[in-house]
Amino acid sequence: MSVGRLIFLTIVAFALAAIVYTGIWHVPVLFIWQHPMLSWLPLLTVIVAGIAIGTLRNAVASGATAAVPKPTEALAAAAASESGEAALPGTPRSKGGLGFAFGAGVLAGLAVLLIGLFFTLLAPPASGLSEIEYELVEDLPERTQPRLLPRAGVDDDPRFAETRETHLVRDPESGELMWSAEWQAALLSGASQGVAVKPLDDVLSQSEIHKGGFEHSVSAISPSTLKGKAKLRHPFSRTQYPVLIPTGEREAIAIAPYMGYKGFPFRHPYLKGVLVYHQDGTLEDLSPEEAAARPELARSGRIFPEAVARSQAEALARSDEFEGDIVDGDGNPQPYLTAIDAERTVWVTIINEDGGSGLVKAVVLADSTTGETQVWRPGAGEQLVSTREALNEAKALPLRWEEQRCCDSDGHSYTVTLREVVEPRLAFKDGEPYYLVSVVPTDELAISREIEHTLIVDGRTGETIRRFDHVANGALADEQLQRFFE
Repeated sequence: MSVGRLIFLTIVAFALAAIVYTGIWHVPVLFIWQHPMLSWLPLLTVIVAGIAIGTLRNAVASGATAAVPKPTEALAAAAASESGEAALPGTPRSKGGLGFAFGAGVLAGLAVLLIGLFFTLLAPPASGLSEIEYELVEDLPERTQPRLLPRAGVDDDPRFAETRETHLVRDPESGELMWSAEWQAALLSGASQGVAVKPLDDVLSQSEIHKGGFEHSVSAISPSTLKGKAKLRHPFSRTQYPVLIPTGEREAIAIAPYMGYKGFPFRHPYLKGVLVYHQDGTLEDLSPEEAAARPELARSGRIFPEAVARSQAEALARSDEFEGDIVDGDGNPQPYLTAIDAERTVWVTIINEDGGSGLVKAVVLADSTTGETQVWRPGAGEQLVSTREALNEAKALPLRWEEQRCCDSDGHSYTVTLREVVEPRLAFKDGEPYYLVSVVPTDELAISREIEHTLIVDGRTGETIRRFDHVANGALADEQLQRFFE
């Protein structure tokens, strides 16, 4: 074997090992399973249509040839007839056989692919709508835990600088939502050092770190970790991001629901099961019913996946009954996990009226433990302004949003974004709806706070009733914001 071939085979072996070890193999497998119209169905159409059209073309050509005999064949037949002799029994007859029309097959496959692209990217069908069980309700929640800290503010927290997998979960003791993340995790399969936590509605206190991590980091990607084991056990399922739940001073578990896909040819996700990962690397694989029966898991508010809640809300928005539009801010798209009370947590998605009327068509509340879905629609004489209006209120602030700088490598000036408006999220106080909208600095703007401004927008009128400047007023603005919802 030549040296060049040996080097080539070594590179191939390392590449295959990396594909298996990191779990990259799961990406094409899941794509093929999830999107048949964009993967194997066009190829199957090329083969089937090519054979069918090619065979039909051969049969037609064979029939035409038999109907118009050649002159020599006609003379031989006439001579045999005059002499009273029959045609020789062994004379072969022309028959149509199997064929393959490559061009026609490719065109048929391309047509299937274009249909798949259209219904996947441009006009997704309301797939799974008939399987969504929802209840229309007349009243919005009386109260919710306010989401004072947007995702962007937590990501920039210094104590969260060395964390991964930052998500919301219920505090096992208080029952209120908090941000949690894995602290000092390894990239491949090493140990992590703890869990960082911060209350969702507390902008005054500092985040905490509970030391006591996992033998194999939850966010790591080797076959021995949560993500690696999930892909090997369920190659045709998508595992939701894992969420860490501290259960003691140095104890924690991670919970990760996984989704299956059903329907044809356009599949939609559904909750298939729940993985529970322990610090020693033990992995439990539970059905949705088994997970809901476990108090510590049900109380977490993280059994029903965010992706399924979003998929169902999109199906409702595309349906003839609602015909709306879901508008997201930068940084963290809907739905938003929201605590209604000490026991109930829901995924909230707002469906705006289509056409830019500035009003809400419906609010979808999917229970994050059971998946039970409620839909609120404005009654006669009732209205709720849209997320787009709340975003526009913040974008209208007299701030520098962009800046021209000089110069790039070619000597040209360029534009950078200094601030972003994130997460127009609903909060309720005494039965009245409010939007909280945050203005956060980008890495291009050096200021002392992760959140620069918070606006409280009246959900009925769309007017800003309070604006808090966390940079100029510091802790005073933090305290005033927190007191507003007490």
